[in-house]
Amino acid sequence: MQILTIVIGIIFVLLLLSLLATTMMELLSSIFSLRSRNLVKALRNMLASSDPNEVLVDEFQRNSLYRHLTQQYGRSRSSSVGPSYMNAETFQSILFDVILKGDDMNNLEARLDALPDEDLRNVLKQLLRESGGQLDLFRLEVQNWYNSVMDRAAGWYKRYTQKILLLMGLGIAVTFNADTLSLYDRLSKDPETLELLTSAAERYVNTRERVDQLPQQVPAPAPINPTPTTTEPVAPNSTDPNSADPSFGDRAPADPFGTSKTVQPPITTGEEPAPATYLYSGEESASDKDFKTSLEELKGLLDNEIAEIRRPLGLGWEGVDLRELELVDLLSKFFGYILTALAVSLGAPFWFDLLKKLVNIRSSGARPYEE
Repeated sequence: MQILTIVIGIIFVLLLLSLLATTMMELLSSIFSLRSRNLVKALRNMLASSDPNEVLVDEFQRNSLYRHLTQQYGRSRSSSVGPSYMNAETFQSILFDVILKGDDMNNLEARLDALPDEDLRNVLKQLLRESGGQLDLFRLEVQNWYNSVMDRAAGWYKRYTQKILLLMGLGIAVTFNADTLSLYDRLSKDPETLELLTSAAERYVNTRERVDQLPQQVPAPAPINPTPTTTEPVAPNSTDPNSADPSFGDRAPADPFGTSKTVQPPITTGEEPAPATYLYSGEESASDKDFKTSLEELKGLLDNEIAEIRRPLGLGWEGVDLRELELVDLLSKFFGYILTALAVSLGAPFWFDLLKKLVNIRSSGARPYEE
């Protein structure tokens, strides 16, 4: 049972360090427009894979609808990379406008033959054949093609950010002297610190679980005049999509662990199913977080959660002299940093789910120091 308690303490530390790395990643993504650059890269692969001049890409980005999606539209357009995300219907509309150039849809096949990119021309002509020449079906085929490419682009972005998180994890491990092997040794020899850390982990998990059980929809206030003026049924109010998730307080992002699986159902008609919206990171929300909000989250983590575990664990370089360490100790510390970096790159959702399971297992048994 003591081993389980030690593991819980270590996982709680790794969870907080992962949250710190995730917040720093959001800041980096906002500063360098990483999601926008990934979208532009995906568009280049679709529109100019065999065209070195990227004619269609330039025309696509000059489209007014595309420019209206950019963050800096109307200010300094040259400094804006592009939108952070784009749904399939918007892509299809812009693509048709670029291809037809104001021409009638009856001349679509001739316009496709004149496309400068051979791969794009072959793909669109294949989709047109599969739709049997029906324009409505062809639109849907193009939208489905875009969604499939964006699913791959989400994988590109996830792998790219995971590499950055690995480097961030190594930097965090060295900065805080968060050596996983030394952390295990410290907790196994200091039962008071271990109990303090596991108690904090239990409070953390219990707080998140209570927040998840809170009602997400606030009932609307009763009208001043409840007398109905019509016999038609009134549709219930839908949950406000802009409501903030209270999981981390006022300074926290909505659903930071990505545990929420609530997805708004697409608006469909009897003939055309609405295609899915492209999300870069595979999370429920692909929009970039506000820079100021991310900065406040980072400050809050450092001043509260991270500071709470630094005091009992002695994280940091105060009182540490590397010259007094032997070669075996240095190698152990190096491998401990590598383990911390790899753990941080797994992400906060992984460690939170694991911590919640272990805390539930521990709470069902006797405390190791109460026996």
